[in-house]
Amino acid sequence: MFLLGRSQSRMNLFSVLTCLMVTSSIAQAAMPGIDLKDAVDTFVQSIPGSKQGGYKDPTTDPIARTRLVEGFKKARNGDLSAATEQLELVNYKATLYVDSGTGREVVILQEQKDKGAYPRAWGLYVIAWPPKQNSSKLVVEVPHACPPNVPNKPKVCDGGDTDSHLVGVEAFRSANARYLFINGAQRNATSLSDVAHQPESAFEKIHEAALDPKQKGLGASAKVYQAHRFFTENHDGKNEDPRPPVDNVKPGTGGIADVVVSNGTNTPTGTLAEKVAVAVEAKDSRFFFVCLATGVRTCSDLAATTNVQKDHMYGGSFVHVEANESVYVCGSPCRRDQLAHAVTDAMK
Repeated sequence: MFLLGRSQSRMNLFSVLTCLMVTSSIAQAAMPGIDLKDAVDTFVQSIPGSKQGGYKDPTTDPIARTRLVEGFKKARNGDLSAATEQLELVNYKATLYVDSGTGREVVILQEQKDKGAYPRAWGLYVIAWPPKQNSSKLVVEVPHACPPNVPNKPKVCDGGDTDSHLVGVEAFRSANARYLFINGAQRNATSLSDVAHQPESAFEKIHEAALDPKQKGLGASAKVYQAHRFFTENHDGKNEDPRPPVDNVKPGTGGIADVVVSNGTNTPTGTLAEKVAVAVEAKDSRFFFVCLATGVRTCSDLAATTNVQKDHMYGGSFVHVEANESVYVCGSPCRRDQLAHAVTDAMK
């Protein structure tokens, strides 16, 4: 009888486990699936471009900004129902998806259009789901994403970081990062839409909520990777442009750099930024030539020294990576994906 009872218990346990697996599979199958890269790309192509306006100054609507931040925090804490109630007050929607590119669940906080336009253009925020099952401390930020320029039409990505959002998505995916933050308007859409330099932006306040330990953020364990792009012609030393960045990571190279890494200061020695710089060049030393920003006469004009996110790290590590147009080519190999992998492998 004892053996029969133990056998029956095993059968019951097997039945329960099978039921849980089936239930989980059904739930995931019922969950809408998206390709996160396509979804983010579609969003970026829809945001206000250079000199198009459409970005609302958050200081004129602080209650809405607070509601958005509180909605983010409720989602970050795993309470999607409460987050939804809060976000609806600012025309945002929190939706749970399965990313078809990884099979992982994500929650996307996205503003809904009203009469064909975003009411505030305050950005898109992705949270790895469920939050309590993601141990990553990595936050991927893309504060200068912009829609692509179209031939024979006014530039909408003037001074922006074309395709930097694609690097951000690849980094988020490959590292199974905790968060991915994307700006909601091109940096030159208005005089206030550059969220990397506006301390009152919703983007910055969500960055703070994600990191500030007083707001149950990641604190000193946080690692923030900001993906940016620079154009060689704007950094060639001509027509009063800054001098070209020079590879100073591989001794004796001395060539023009196609990647610039910094920690937002001119003293990166011994920091995570130095580790990332070495890792990027090691990914393919025949292609990646890296300048580690160490002050005057290196690549300090691309060192993010005025970036507001790096000023609110609460003891965490900030890594700012600029790459030129050659790195953004996605051929065989896809250089921008290689960059994302090199950075996140070093930051895990």
